[in-house]
Amino acid sequence: MEFALMLAVSDLFLTQSVATELLLIGEYDPALVALSLIIAVLTSYLALTLSAAARRTPTPGMQRLHLITGAGALGVGVWSMHFIGMLAFDLCTPVDYRADITLLSMLPAIFAAWVTLTMLSGKDVTWHRLLAGGVVVGLGIGSMHYVGMAAMVLGPSLRYDPAYFALSIVVAAALATLSLWVSFGLRGRRAMSGNTRRLIAGSIMGLAIAGMHYTAMEAARFVGFADQNYQPGSQQHYLLSFAIAAATILLGIFIGALNALVRYRALLQHSNESSSELQAMFDTAVDAIVKISASGEILSVNRSVERMLGYSQQELLGRNVSMLMPAPHRELHDHYLANYLATGEARIIGQGREVMALHKDGHEIPVRLAIGEFKRGGTPRFVGFLSDITERYVMEHDLRSAKEQAEEAAQAKSAFLAKMSHEIRTPMNAILGFTELLMDSPLNEHQQQNLGIVRNSAQSLLALLNDILDTAKFDSGRAQFEQRNFSLLALCQHIVATQSLNAARKGLQLTLDYSPQTDEFFCGDPLRIQQIVLNLLSNAVKFTQHGSVNLKVSPLTTEPGVTIDVEDSGIGIPQDRLESIFAPFSQADSSMTRRFGGTGLGTTIARQLTELMGGQISVVSTVGSGTTFSVRLPLPIGEPVEDDISELPEYPLPPLRILAADDVPQNLQLLEAILSQRGHQLISVSNGRDALTLFRSGLFDLVLMDVQMPEMDGHETSKAIRQWENQHQRQETPIIALTASVLEQDRVSASDSGMNGFASKPLNVAQLTQEIARALGLQASQQTHRSQSRPQLSIDWQQGNSLWGTKEKLTAAIRHFINDAQNQPQQLKDWIKTDADEALKHLHRLKGVSANLCLTSLAAVYQQLESELTQGEVNDRNLNTVFNAFHAVRLEMQSTEHASESADTQQDEVDALFIQALSEKLMAGEFPDSMISKAIRMLPSGLREQAREAEMEFDAESLSALLQAFIQQTEKGE
Repeated sequence: MEFALMLAVSDLFLTQSVATELLLIGEYDPALVALSLIIAVLTSYLALTLSAAARRTPTPGMQRLHLITGAGALGVGVWSMHFIGMLAFDLCTPVDYRADITLLSMLPAIFAAWVTLTMLSGKDVTWHRLLAGGVVVGLGIGSMHYVGMAAMVLGPSLRYDPAYFALSIVVAAALATLSLWVSFGLRGRRAMSGNTRRLIAGSIMGLAIAGMHYTAMEAARFVGFADQNYQPGSQQHYLLSFAIAAATILLGIFIGALNALVRYRALLQHSNESSSELQAMFDTAVDAIVKISASGEILSVNRSVERMLGYSQQELLGRNVSMLMPAPHRELHDHYLANYLATGEARIIGQGREVMALHKDGHEIPVRLAIGEFKRGGTPRFVGFLSDITERYVMEHDLRSAKEQAEEAAQAKSAFLAKMSHEIRTPMNAILGFTELLMDSPLNEHQQQNLGIVRNSAQSLLALLNDILDTAKFDSGRAQFEQRNFSLLALCQHIVATQSLNAARKGLQLTLDYSPQTDEFFCGDPLRIQQIVLNLLSNAVKFTQHGSVNLKVSPLTTEPGVTIDVEDSGIGIPQDRLESIFAPFSQADSSMTRRFGGTGLGTTIARQLTELMGGQISVVSTVGSGTTFSVRLPLPIGEPVEDDISELPEYPLPPLRILAADDVPQNLQLLEAILSQRGHQLISVSNGRDALTLFRSGLFDLVLMDVQMPEMDGHETSKAIRQWENQHQRQETPIIALTASVLEQDRVSASDSGMNGFASKPLNVAQLTQEIARALGLQASQQTHRSQSRPQLSIDWQQGNSLWGTKEKLTAAIRHFINDAQNQPQQLKDWIKTDADEALKHLHRLKGVSANLCLTSLAAVYQQLESELTQGEVNDRNLNTVFNAFHAVRLEMQSTEHASESADTQQDEVDALFIQALSEKLMAGEFPDSMISKAIRMLPSGLREQAREAEMEFDAESLSALLQAFIQQTEKGE
């Protein structure tokens, strides 16, 4: 077998050296060599072009046609180049060719071309595919060449040099790979067009074919003797060579024509389908479509034109499009069109606009018009799209009308609220003012209690009015917010202190958890933030019967600001009510108002304020477990400022000569009483005209001007006063507006009319004196006057009676406080020595409770001790101060109780029906303070203490049982 293999190899390759005289050498005809190269390049270009077309063809049949014809063109081109190249070779011996083998040699080239073009017809051409395609093409060219060489019939034997044989295959594969890379690998390069790229690739492929052929011919060794009878030039085959070249070119032309024809038919079919599709879209479009010529002649319309404008297609074709336009556009349309064609200046073309179209019956239709331009045969034409916007037009008209009606309603609402505010505040000014005056006069305890009820009721009505005005103002978006630095920590401490007494009465634990990571100072509107937190915290205390309420403050994580959580262990809110809890006048259920009171505006105002300040509010609740309201407010970090949360005291004004103008006599009487008590001289008039006359004839330090008055209102009077002062070069006299209107626009109007200050009714004496001092320029600083407030007392009875309503209630509350074991100074001392954190918590609670009980000295001591404990500076001297202040409160209580023992032994006449009615209210969940105080005075001294303890604990059940037992004893005559 080894012998047979060696024999086969020796039949193909030269394995031994041969004598030089036995090697025959031939010559090439340059013209035929050039012809062979041209044929190779042309057929390669055609094959690569068809392969590129196959990649772009979406249909499989067209793709197969391109690949098969391209492979045929390349295979025939390789064969033609080889055969012409062989005919160009002149060997000094006769050469003939076997027809069967010669034709068979064409098949490897065609097959290799088909495999390669198929591989490269996909969307993604990778390096692996390019390399594989180049190798397959190289092997195909080589196979075709060596099979074609085997068809030669000649005298000498044909052998091959192994090195050149291998080199011919490598040259064919390398150049073929390079050609495929140029054709397919560079197709993403925009700098080179597809035809240029394929021409270069075809040239390289032609060189690959020719290079392989002539390298292989260099590998051929013709061994033998030259024919002695051979005549040089006798075997020139020009005719045959040109015939083969012509046949190949004709075949290429046929293949190109066949592909072009098939492609044309496919494009024609696609064009017909697209045209049919466009026509269907044109006919079924909801919008009306009109095509016109450059002169405005209507060329075609779709069916929607008849539906929209009433014209049939026959009525419109050939007529000017201006017939569809109302005046004045109809007369100017041809001018618009001519101007555009002359200057290229487009007013409508390429842009959409809303115009009116003219219906066949004469009425106008609002449409949205868009016009586009195209050219056919170089002549400009235009197409217009008309969308019927009648429904939108009607809807917009209705919306505008509704908006105008809503604005009118909002204006009417604002006017009503302003009027209501003025009309209600005017009598309330007299009610509250004269009540305060009476309470400052000598009264017995019963009279003091009744006046306290009147004042508290009036203040509750005023608070309700303010809430209604606030929510209306927030709804209309007219709220304005102050931006100033403030201490959020101090604000929260102040709010907790104001609610701590209510919480203590119910036995609730009220705590403030201010995160150490939260900044203390922020920039914003502290009064509005206080309003949000106070509304939520007071609700939490009100709706919690047992457990705790916690105010938690922590920083926002995404931006500067805070998260304020109000957590309670109260009654909770049902899930189906959470969505409406922020609605005005809404509570968890209809029984809440009866059981707990309130209007349901607190959460509404909190939501409105939060959202107006750019924040968010949410609520999570479980019935029976409690509720958590979360407020997230974006607030810039502020600068440190002094605490200014507490109310300003009454400012000590010097004696003033004051002109007051008000059309309500009771208001003037109240001003007279208030100001005369403080050493001021008041001259009063009932209208603006008299005020102006009196002002011109006298000298006044100040003018208090009501805004709404007959004959001449406050604004007109103030403007007239300022004008008179300017004319007589007089220094401006401060004018303060007195009005029951509290909207922001009222303040702006007052300032615009020349007024210097603003005081709302009902009058608050402290605020009025502060505003007068500010207008007169007397305030050096608010802090200075705070230091001049009344001296600290062990018990501030005046403030306490005002806060608690009666002295009895205040006394009972203080007694409960000083007798509680948790409040004793010794207990506090033990906490300080063992647990400073626990001591700080209790100190904060004691400070708030004592302040609400009006134990001014003790509250100040607790505050000082809290500050020192925070800094670690507590010593026995500090603790002794607490013992002394606590003992002073106890001594004053003993003195007060001893003084009232004789009065306490007196018993009011028993009213059994009254006590029975009170007992029923208590069992229904109500807790009417005034009725309870009156009933306690009917009890004998032995039962009064028990009743007061039940009152302090808000133990309605025990108090009702005690009253029922007393009535039964009374009825039995015991």
